[in-house]
Amino acid sequence: MTDAHAASPAHAAPAAAKAQKTVPPAAPKEQLQEVSYEQLPKYLHTRIVVRTTLQTERRGTLLKYSGSAIELKLDAGAVLGLPRETIKSIGVPVAPPDPLFPGSDKK
Repeated sequence: MTDAHAASPAHAAPAAAKAQKTVPPAAPKEQLQEVSYEQLPKYLHTRIVVRTTLQTERRGTLLKYSGSAIELKLDAGAVLGLPRETIKSIGVPVAPPDPLFPGSDKK
């Protein structure tokens, strides 16, 4: 008796048994709490998201606040001044709800 037949599989592996490529899940979308312009002083040196009247979105750290303008250090590193009249809305990132404790708010 020879071992020649023992080394080769009797049947080809089915397609389902082949290794499948796994796609990593998309990162959860950042949740934002909208704040008013007047509330900005308490968010100095905090990361914020600003939507402008020019349909742009700027993300960065709030460096300065005045009644007429703000200054952001963008995530890319540049410093940008935004006049108040060009700001459509402002959001502050908030932690996503804990999936282990649905319905529990940390208010």
